[in-house]
Amino acid sequence: MTLSIKQLAQLRDKGIVVLIERTNGNVKCMTSAGVRYYTASDLVQLAKPGFFDRLTALMGVRHAAN
Repeated sequence: MTLSIKQLAQLRDKGIVVLIERTNGNVKCMTSAGVRYYTASDLVQLAKPGFFDRLTALMGVRHAAN
């Protein structure tokens, strides 16, 4: 499973930088705590924007339209 550019950007915003994606589904990442290993499916879940991320984006769009 390969992470999309949007997912990588979401993870980077959360402080997780993907270093190596392996074919077995393990991903080596750099965080503020150091190097960590995640499964690709865990990173996909972490990359999903939260409710407040969407709400803030919606408020920004409405504010820019006025």
